[in-house]
Amino acid sequence: MPPPDRPEQDVTGLAKYHQTGIAEFNMESLFALSPDAILVTDTDRVIRDSNPQTAELFGYAQAVLIGMRIESLLPERFRDIYRGYREGFNADPRARPMSAAMNLFCLRKDGTECPVDVLLRPMQTDAGPMVLSFVRDTSERRGAQEGAALEVGAHEALRRQDQQIQVQQIRDQQIRSMVESVRDYALLLLDDGGHIVTWQAGAECITGYKAEEIVGEHFSVFFTQEDRERGHPAQLLRFAGARGSFEDEGWRVRKDGSRFWANSTHTAVRDPAGNLTGYSEVTRDSTYQQQAAEAVMLEMSGALLANLDVRKLLGVISESIRGLIPHDAATLALFDGTTGMLLVRFLGLKGADLHLGEVRVPVVGSPTGEAFRTREPLLLERLEGSPFAKETMRHLTSLGMQSGCWVPLIHRGQPIGTLAVASRLESAFTGRDAGILMHVANQVAMIVNNPIFSSQKENLSERTKFERQVLEDEMNTDHRFEDIVGESSGLRNVLNDVATVAPTDATVLIQGETGTGKELLARAIHRLSLRNEHPFIKLNCAAIPPGLLESELFGHEKGAFTGAIARKLGRLELAQNGTLFLDEIGELPLDLQPKVLRALQEREIERLGGTRPIKVNVRLIAATNRDLARMVADRQFRADLFYRLKVFPIFAPSLCNRASDIPALVRHFVSIHSRHMGKAITTIPEATMEALMRWTWPGNIRELENFLERAVILTRGSVLYVPLGELEAVELETAEQETLGRETQDRDQGAATQHSTHAAAERKHIVNAMREAKGHISGENGAAARLGLRRTTLNSKLKKLAIVKIDYM
Repeated sequence: MPPPDRPEQDVTGLAKYHQTGIAEFNMESLFALSPDAILVTDTDRVIRDSNPQTAELFGYAQAVLIGMRIESLLPERFRDIYRGYREGFNADPRARPMSAAMNLFCLRKDGTECPVDVLLRPMQTDAGPMVLSFVRDTSERRGAQEGAALEVGAHEALRRQDQQIQVQQIRDQQIRSMVESVRDYALLLLDDGGHIVTWQAGAECITGYKAEEIVGEHFSVFFTQEDRERGHPAQLLRFAGARGSFEDEGWRVRKDGSRFWANSTHTAVRDPAGNLTGYSEVTRDSTYQQQAAEAVMLEMSGALLANLDVRKLLGVISESIRGLIPHDAATLALFDGTTGMLLVRFLGLKGADLHLGEVRVPVVGSPTGEAFRTREPLLLERLEGSPFAKETMRHLTSLGMQSGCWVPLIHRGQPIGTLAVASRLESAFTGRDAGILMHVANQVAMIVNNPIFSSQKENLSERTKFERQVLEDEMNTDHRFEDIVGESSGLRNVLNDVATVAPTDATVLIQGETGTGKELLARAIHRLSLRNEHPFIKLNCAAIPPGLLESELFGHEKGAFTGAIARKLGRLELAQNGTLFLDEIGELPLDLQPKVLRALQEREIERLGGTRPIKVNVRLIAATNRDLARMVADRQFRADLFYRLKVFPIFAPSLCNRASDIPALVRHFVSIHSRHMGKAITTIPEATMEALMRWTWPGNIRELENFLERAVILTRGSVLYVPLGELEAVELETAEQETLGRETQDRDQGAATQHSTHAAAERKHIVNAMREAKGHISGENGAAARLGLRRTTLNSKLKKLAIVKIDYM
């Protein structure tokens, strides 16, 4: 009886015997007759019995098999799968084959594997539930199937190979067509000796050679005589063979002898064994870009040698780029190693004569940083929606820019920053534009590493830092333009003068007693001028020792004098394009006055220890409480400088001549100081205000403010408390001193000869005028106006004639 084809047939026969009730069915006989290996396992997968075929299939003696776990007869990769399968079988015990899709193998004792089919069937015994495992060796069947599959696969492989050959032929034809259609590049193959093997239309277009004229020639025919003599062509192939690929730029020669600037890449070609078989060459004619870059370089170098201000040099770079690539804005970013950020500065902005400050952007997450990190050009057709953080492009998008192109600045193999152009149009730039910008960037990288540029860049950085500090100081100061308080006619006349002269660039001399607000007037002139976007730099000539004043004004170079450990910019440089306010100009040393005059007239200075002149564009406002005309007469001040300063004089009125402004000033200062001190002062007694208005305030507004600050400190409620006793005590002391002075003067006069009739009449006339003006000297109704004298002249006469307050009050 032939063995059944499937293990299921053994199970079916076994079932039939049971169904016929033949209880004497001998399990050992079934084991002996079955061509399959049969194992009996318990629910823990332990082998309890097996037939002789099991020992033949697995190589184990039956005694050895008993007690082993059945999964030990499987390769390691199947054991977890089998255990999981048995758990499922124990939960639902019924006859079932293990899936053929598993491609199951068994593991023999000698370590070899063979493919098997397995059938599991549950069985009840006196010892409890058991599982019959029927295992059949399927090596021959699978071999036959694999043979048939191999034969079918061979035919299929041949068919696919034919298809691939056809596809490859089509692709080769397409590639040849594409290569032939390329006119901007020369694409050619060289043998391992450098001789030309292939030629295409682009190469003919660039060089002028036809294929029949050039194939077989050595590629060095394109190089200049100088390059051939120094062995440059052989060097290129040597580098390409060693590095795999090598890029080169330089002049090449056409058939007609003309030159063109070539950008070429040579790549080594090797066989599967790694042996060098030749080279591929890709060459592009970049003559236009090179000539443009050289023109830009020439223009920028001329600007650099002309000692242009760095801002103007940046503008030259922008205009040079605009001649090659139309754009609306250009930026230059340089890497700051101390902060790890890129400092972006606008080179120019189309349609606006505007200087924009520096912007700091991170290296990671910004298009500027991306070009810097990768050292590759970056094109963004749309800034909105790009993968970069919006805040890193806000300096462009806030100006309406829609697209941009960034290229790295590389100097001596290291990235130092980026050059970028932006447009208000989308998709405004192409790969060709990026190539041109790369050529320009190479020249710009050389410029920005020039010592002159670096020096000016440090100056600009220092100036920018100082301007920022000045701006913060101005924002934080209490003395804003709106703080010029008052409505008196004298003040209105002064403010009219300020409004008249502010739009001009004229030098202004502000004269007036100390504490009359001369600096406030100077700031008002600056803020109403066309220079208001640039710094307002102030210097008090009386507050700086004479020996340091020159360095403070004009700056110094490192080593200019003992202690000059670093270069320092002077106030004139820091005020570039803005306003310089020299307070207490009357204290300026005589030996320094010619230098200031030269700076005003020639608009150039030299630092201490410097060797070259520096152009400055500064508006000067000077202030003093001294009589400069008398100082000129006394040879204490240079007449030429005085006349240069006195282009437009303004006289700040003293507080005693604008008494009507005192109530407004009192309320203003009380409000400021009470707010600073956290007090709520809402009432100023009328008697207090009248007393404040009666006082002459020899220290002017400064004295009034300081006195009110003390009053606010002493006030404990909502009503301002003013220590009027201090004013009365000062007034009494002043009166006593004046009386004593008068008596002394009278004694001296009595001892001396009598005054002339003319002097006595003049004295009486002035006393009467002072009495009618209630002691006021300046103003429309002041004594000076009544007498037809200038205030300074009247003051001199008061001192000369010993006229004191008690004489007319």
